[in-house]
Amino acid sequence: EAVEAILEKVQNVIDEGGNFQEAAAAAKLPVSQTPLVLADGTSRQTPSFRLPPELVAILKSGFELEANDEPIIEALPSDAGYALVAPAQIVAAAPAPLAQVKTRVAGDWIQQQASARARAVAAAIAAKVAKGMPMAQAVAQAGTPLPAPRGIAARRIDLTMSREPVPEPIRILFNLAQGKSRMVADSRSGALAVVKLNTIVPGNAMLQPGLVAQVQRDFAQPIAQEYAAQFLSALRGQLGVKRNEGAIAAARKRIIGG
Repeated sequence: EAVEAILEKVQNVIDEGGNFQEAAAAAKLPVSQTPLVLADGTSRQTPSFRLPPELVAILKSGFELEANDEPIIEALPSDAGYALVAPAQIVAAAPAPLAQVKTRVAGDWIQQQASARARAVAAAIAAKVAKGMPMAQAVAQAGTPLPAPRGIAARRIDLTMSREPVPEPIRILFNLAQGKSRMVADSRSGALAVVKLNTIVPGNAMLQPGLVAQVQRDFAQPIAQEYAAQFLSALRGQLGVKRNEGAIAAARKRIIGG
């Protein structure tokens, strides 16, 4: 049976007040019921259950339905077909039983404590460095094993032309004044770093002739257009040119209609 005919049959049953079971039976659709699921398609009651990826996209619609709402027809992603959606049971949001999430809660707590400890250590190092203490000495006094400070040299032009994301500790170097320092978190790894800018070397554009030529080309066309616009404006002022709005409107109507 054609998809369009099946969809029409299902919609007719829904329009006449039919429920999910009646609509599915009328179109002879296979019916499957999941365990209670969260919005991401996982189930606390059945940890091994995973909703098929093509069905996760229609969960949003399912979560918007009330218990007595009529079922809805949803198109699946990538032209995978259609699904008839209705909630079989709705459970109000509530904290999960501790027995089910005990391991995760313990892991989150440990991670939180470790993160707070790391931030305190990094803040202490940053404070000492800001007062003039050498970075290596501040790290040695941290009271916990840490990687030795290492020097980094970077050029703004290289970062600008890089296709890879620039690590936050390197990016922040170009926002610091010479001799200043700052604690920063790397968004990719989550690690904390204390960055100090020791030396600024002014750039020399003459060492990059290819870049200079590129910038000249980039400016050439806009400048030429600006000169042309200014020239036309000067001519109009000198010759007393006036716009015939009526003729312009008539020509526009003749060309594009309306």
